[in-house]
Amino acid sequence: MKLRHKFLAANIYLNLAIALKSLGSFKLRTFLAITGVVLGTLSLITVANTSRSMELKTSTDLEVFGKNLLSVKSGLTRAHATPSDLAESVRLTLADARAIKDSLAQAATVAPAATKTFPIRYMATTVTGTMLMGVPMEFFKLKKFTAGQGRLFTEQDAMAKVAIVGAKAAEKLFKTEDPIGKTIYISQQITAPASNTTAGETYISQAACEVIEVLEPMSVDLAGINEDNIVYVPLGTFMKRLTNTTSINLIYVEAVSEEAAGRLKADIEILLRQRHNIKKGERDDFTVTDLKDINSMQTKTMKIVVTLGMITSCISFTISSIGILSIMILMVNERKVEIGIRRAAGAKKRDIALQFLTEASFISLIGAAVGLLAGITLSVGISAAAALPFAVSPYGVAIAFAASIATGIASGIYPSIKAMEIQPVNILRS
Repeated sequence: MKLRHKFLAANIYLNLAIALKSLGSFKLRTFLAITGVVLGTLSLITVANTSRSMELKTSTDLEVFGKNLLSVKSGLTRAHATPSDLAESVRLTLADARAIKDSLAQAATVAPAATKTFPIRYMATTVTGTMLMGVPMEFFKLKKFTAGQGRLFTEQDAMAKVAIVGAKAAEKLFKTEDPIGKTIYISQQITAPASNTTAGETYISQAACEVIEVLEPMSVDLAGINEDNIVYVPLGTFMKRLTNTTSINLIYVEAVSEEAAGRLKADIEILLRQRHNIKKGERDDFTVTDLKDINSMQTKTMKIVVTLGMITSCISFTISSIGILSIMILMVNERKVEIGIRRAAGAKKRDIALQFLTEASFISLIGAAVGLLAGITLSVGISAAAALPFAVSPYGVAIAFAASIATGIASGIYPSIKAMEIQPVNILRS
């Protein structure tokens, strides 16, 4: 048994040595064939890993933001909202939020919110494009935000000039300073009332707010809002002291259970259509979004991307198989004398077939190994650029290697048959 294993190992080593020498004679063709396998493996592994990373990100977001969370936005906004999108329509009111809380038993927590973009200043640094969001204290419980070195809003802060700053906004304003306890200034444009001597004129007023907390980095949630680039103030302060408005443009609602979320979404739509006097056939002036629906939409989008990646991989593997096939046929024609001598020396047909199958598989395995390394490297880059958790898909790696081996074997079958058909007598006679 040991002798047989040694003979098998020696035979494999001999076949690999011959394969390396043979492939070295056709460097350009071999390189092109390997490149095809590399591209096929690269695209397959990259798509599989990215898909897995997005699944992990979505799962994490659902755990962080709540599987039962719904958002009601004023107007018909897009799936990924920007601060300007959220400020376009202001048809929602605090009364709508109270009606949802009082009328719908499936609503466990309701947190109205109002948003607007203001220039915000600290010392000599002024940032624009940062969203200011007025929220009640229930908002942080609903979003599962926890206090760090500072504190979150309390009932006593309903009209207080205090602020909680997102991680990115804090970095822009304070650089390396500790923001807690510092004072920021929110610039607002005010029009003088008609009773004033300067009626109709506008001027800039700056409201001072003390920073009481800086949130941990959260990135973009499933509703498309960048949690890190927001400055939060109490809802009463936002509506009375900063904007003097009675309208809001966001209502966050948490259902009592995951099963109740779907029914709650429909009930909210019915309730708000009644309150806003929207007749049958007219479009809603609000949008109710279930975060699980967004998750489903992202999953469908990722499936399309995975399918396109599979198609690209199939095309690459097909092209590479044609390249390997052409090299193998060329090798058979170039090595007829070698094959004839080996057959005359006692080599069997299966030895010849094994030799060419080994060479074809060797090309595909080299391409698979290079493609695997390139795919993982590219996946790391994509994960870093898109703020996704890095993950390697065992399914993708297994499929890629299986496809590579299958490509090599399939490409080597026909040349192996041609090599076995060579008669040693004819070669020696010639």
